[in-house]
Amino acid sequence: MTAPSPAAVADPRQLHNALDHQFRGFRTFWFDRLSPAGPLVLPAERGVELEGAATRLAGLLRTAAWHLGDTCLARHRALGLDERLTAFYRDDDFEHRYATAIGRPDVILTDEGWKFIEFNFCSATGGQVFTHLLNELWRQLLPARVSAALTLDDPLTARNDLLRTVLADHGLDPKLALIGYLPDVGVQDRRYYGIEIDALRKAGIDAEYFDTGEFVDALATRRGEFPLVLERVVPQEWIDAGRDPAALLPIRTCGATVLTPQSSYQVANKQLFAVLSGHPEWMGAADREFVDTYLPWTRGIREDDVEFQGEKWQLTDLLTRRRADFVLKRSDGDQNFDVHLGSRYDDAQWSAVITKARTAGTWIVQQAVHSTALAADVYDREREEYLPLSTAAVFGPLIVGGRMAGCPVRYETPAVPGAAASSILGTTGWSTL
Repeated sequence: MTAPSPAAVADPRQLHNALDHQFRGFRTFWFDRLSPAGPLVLPAERGVELEGAATRLAGLLRTAAWHLGDTCLARHRALGLDERLTAFYRDDDFEHRYATAIGRPDVILTDEGWKFIEFNFCSATGGQVFTHLLNELWRQLLPARVSAALTLDDPLTARNDLLRTVLADHGLDPKLALIGYLPDVGVQDRRYYGIEIDALRKAGIDAEYFDTGEFVDALATRRGEFPLVLERVVPQEWIDAGRDPAALLPIRTCGATVLTPQSSYQVANKQLFAVLSGHPEWMGAADREFVDTYLPWTRGIREDDVEFQGEKWQLTDLLTRRRADFVLKRSDGDQNFDVHLGSRYDDAQWSAVITKARTAGTWIVQQAVHSTALAADVYDREREEYLPLSTAAVFGPLIVGGRMAGCPVRYETPAVPGAAASSILGTTGWSTL
């Protein structure tokens, strides 16, 4: 058996049983054949830098969004967002105040340092429950000398702090409706949301879970019962799945304070990375240096002439000639939907993607960045042994209420006998050793 790293759980059978218990009811493809054997460990200084950069970037993205227009609708249309979502906006001051309350960027640790490739904002930001459960597991199972030197934050605790602040700010009773939709998170067991309900109640917030349709139906007799709503559903994903967004509108218009506001999806729009990368006039020298350090070169697909690495190009010619250097992305997509790496296409396929992006008009092109090799351990459930990895990874620090609250990480796993190469979801531990 391969010896585990110091940050891996010592007994593989104990880990096997603990994972089965912790994720009972909703094991997913993240933990199919291979599972994380412990947190992926990085120096605490890396975590401090990541938190500072993420919170600063969130502020810059919000500023960039508000420079697009004086109203929610003006910004919505400047970004070319779906007109069916215009009715979802509420008071502009509320939209601005809480647009970046909950978010998670995708960040790659390259040989040159951290590079942010996108930033998602909304209450439905993924990874909150999985990070809570995994970090709880590591705190229980890792040797005391190891866990004492690691920071393993809990996003649900940070979110409870944020919600209590919102309740106090608006003078609301501590009562909340959590609204979700199980098919959108790929599970069937309500325990997934029940974990969040338990955490809320332990924090002194009287919480109840509703499926989207259940909440709308409950409004007939229970309207006004829940002064705060935490909506764990993404309207654009709802539309992309072929559903009518009108089914969600009663949630936003029920009279409750609903987190997060629709403007969260404006700030999350990838076109804003192109805005920042292009150094808008309102941006000062320090912020321009920050953007050049932490963001890859990014431009809107609508641009014709660009400068890349000191040379002037016609954008389509640049993309065609240097296909392997770029990624094309839909600007309002999520969960890697319509993300295309030029290195994975032949010339004809790539030309078709460029045409699709040009036709949409709202996509972005971004310089591809590559992960440095990172050490991790995984557990092979069938062989009941650990496998050490040197792997590429994408980090997703959860930014809740202006601070980092846990950091899920998605990393590649090799093919093993009986299973193809894939990726799994783990968490990051920040080490003081």
